[in-house]
Amino acid sequence: MDNFILWGGLALLVALLTFLNQKRFYSSRVKQAYRELRELVDRTRCGQSEAADLNRWEGALKEIKRHPNEYNKLEAEIGLRRAFVAYLEQHYPQDPRLPELREAAAYQKDSVWGIKMGDYGSKR
Repeated sequence: MDNFILWGGLALLVALLTFLNQKRFYSSRVKQAYRELRELVDRTRCGQSEAADLNRWEGALKEIKRHPNEYNKLEAEIGLRRAFVAYLEQHYPQDPRLPELREAAAYQKDSVWGIKMGDYGSKR
C-alpha cells in the first residue's frame, strides 16, 4: 500500500511539473518585447514604420534573444528576421549589419534542429 501511494505521488509530481513547463511563465519584459515586435513587424509590413523605430526594434530584439524559444517561435510565426531586414533596407540602407542579416533571413530553419533548409544539391 505504501508503494502505491509513493508511486501515485511521483506520478502526480511529474504531471504537475509537465503542466508548469507548458505554462511558460515569463517576465513582463519578455511579454512586452513579444508584443512590441509583433507591432513593429505589422507596421513594417503595412508601410507605416518610421526611422525612429530603430531603438524599439533593437531593445525588443535584445530582450527576446535572451529567450531562444520565443525568438524562434516569432521567427516561425511572423518572419521576424525578414521583417527587420525590410525595415533596415527601407530606413537605414547603409547599416553595416545588413548583409549579415540578409543572409540569415534568406534561410528558413528547421523548427526542431535549427538546420538551414534549402537546396542541398551539387555545388558544382
